[in-house]
Amino acid sequence: MHRLLADAFAAFLATLGLSAAAQPALTPEQLFERVSPSVWVVHTLDSERRPLMQGSAVVVGPGQLVTNCHVLRRARSVSVGRENMSFGATLEHPDTERDLCLLKVANFTVPAVTIAPADSLRAGARVYAIGAPRGLETTISDGLLSGIRRNAASAVEALQISVPISPGSSGGGLFDAQGRLIGITSAGLRDSQNLNFALPAEWIAEVPARAQAALSAKPAATATASTSTSSATASAGDRVFEYRLRERQTGVSQTVLLHLDRIEGGQRVFNRGERIERLDGGVVSVSKPVSGEFDLAMPPGGWVSGTPEPGSAWRLDYTVRHNDMVIRMELRARTSDTTTLNVGSRQIEVVRVLYNGFTHRVTGGHMINSSVYEATAWYAPALARVVRFDARARNQHIRIDEILELVDIRSE
Repeated sequence: MHRLLADAFAAFLATLGLSAAAQPALTPEQLFERVSPSVWVVHTLDSERRPLMQGSAVVVGPGQLVTNCHVLRRARSVSVGRENMSFGATLEHPDTERDLCLLKVANFTVPAVTIAPADSLRAGARVYAIGAPRGLETTISDGLLSGIRRNAASAVEALQISVPISPGSSGGGLFDAQGRLIGITSAGLRDSQNLNFALPAEWIAEVPARAQAALSAKPAATATASTSTSSATASAGDRVFEYRLRERQTGVSQTVLLHLDRIEGGQRVFNRGERIERLDGGVVSVSKPVSGEFDLAMPPGGWVSGTPEPGSAWRLDYTVRHNDMVIRMELRARTSDTTTLNVGSRQIEVVRVLYNGFTHRVTGGHMINSSVYEATAWYAPALARVVRFDARARNQHIRIDEILELVDIRSE
């Protein structure tokens, strides 16, 4: 009832020609009461029903919620929930380039939020974020709209905010003092106090059309890639993949051999079961990390699987363990471009994926330290594998500067 009265009052003000700025600001309590029912928690599971990632989502239409696409990365099933309620969700429209995805939920009658006009944004205004940081659902925090970041064409491409953002906040709502949605909280920069970002809410209306355009362009791009890589397509006789792992500072290198033992159940088994990969390039398991940083810091499922779309971006927040070492990774991944690399006598088309973020490492129960982390993976769709991987991270405790390259493919 309160929501209906508020909407009616806003419409009445509009008929009088009053601007949104003339509407009274809500108290934080009033704002939370009005919009928090429209902010939900997103849960994702892999193909074996194991939890993958958790984020937030905002109701923007009948049975429709918006979240960050990186929250859905590698998900095989998605649900939205809060308190003791849960609903299955399906991906309706993905705009991976802008990291906004629309979810569809059947029999879902939660009211949608109101989206503020783009021209109402003012740097210095008080703003409020509602999401589920670290899984703590319907958490509200406040801060300032620190800056409106624009591209060379003067179009808004990010909202800089001082509101705290934590893992789980991705996909949550950023609201103005009138309780209108102005952005979708997306990312924060570590080691930079209160330097966080949200995606402009005005982009939400463009998601369906952009998703359709990307879908229409995909068959053409796939056909082009298939034609250009036909000479490099993996032969049935390819049984041995020889890599060279080199530590750049010392110049020390070693050979890493992957022997394909068999293909069964949609999986490729290497080195007597020490490494198992899916046919799309995803990694199922590695019991013996022989490829240096490529294996040690590898995300669940591998660095790249399938063929990422040009311009797509996603987030990787995960922890891996190797004996007494614990590696925590917080990365942002982005598909950069396509190029060709020579592997032996073959010229292979590859997709380049860039990774930037932070690594935190603990060994023997002692924190080594945290460091900025940069890596690049060159993925060959025709071979369904990464053919080159370059990783760098360095401070007084962590020194990573190595490259892994595929140098030969042969039958035995």
